[in-house]
Amino acid sequence: SAKAILGVDLGSLYMKVALVQRGAPLEIVTNMHSKRKTEQMILFDQGTRFYGADASSLLARKPTLTPVAMSIMLGRDENHPTVKVLSDRHYPLTPLYNETRKGLYLSIAGGKHEFTPEELTAMVLNYAEEITHHYGKEKGNT
Repeated sequence: SAKAILGVDLGSLYMKVALVQRGAPLEIVTNMHSKRKTEQMILFDQGTRFYGADASSLLARKPTLTPVAMSIMLGRDENHPTVKVLSDRHYPLTPLYNETRKGLYLSIAGGKHEFTPEELTAMVLNYAEEITHHYGKEKGNT
């Protein structure tokens, strides 16, 4: 069976997913809401993770449970100008520095969860894979 290639354009606030299959043109994957552009955010609520538009719809009510724009923080420390811009924009989750791990982390739900930007980005990329599988099933592929 032919293998497919998944491409992800991971912007600062949104992501787009592309699928390349043998003998077919490049396709932009639509998410579960039939949108080509997906918000790069995760909502942690009562043991469940919500991604994209589902997280965005609850962002105003649960800002301290919803990290956004985590790719901006990748490989940076808390003093980096780009990270400081998040605080200037009233980002509800303050990036903190973990001396042991030598990197940033976000404390979510009052310290109930702590994740690095890399861990959060990995969750978003896993979601990109999930929406691609869902898209393939809608198209008749598995």
